Amino acid sequence: MTTMIQVNLDTGNVDKEQAQEWVNEITNVYADMEVSDVNVSGNKISFKAGFSGMDDTTSGDIELKINEYQTMTEVFEIKNISC
Repeated sequence: MTTMIQVNLDTGNVDKEQAQEWVNEITNVYADMEVSDVNVSGNKISFKAGFSGMDDTTSGDIELKINEYQTMTEVFEIKNISC
């Protein structure tokens, strides 16, 4: 069973459609990552994330991948990540 962890991103200058696409695209970059319950409101993005078949995923695992993905894409600024 996949452990899903709540992710909250505080951002700057985020377009709602662009943010939604960014979150959905992360599953194409990391094939074992699952994302659900995406919500974009103002400068906040929230979703649940986990890795397929891993029941021992930690918030640190998720944060590491998000930081890595943000570095690759640099679509918008992430001011804070909480998982």
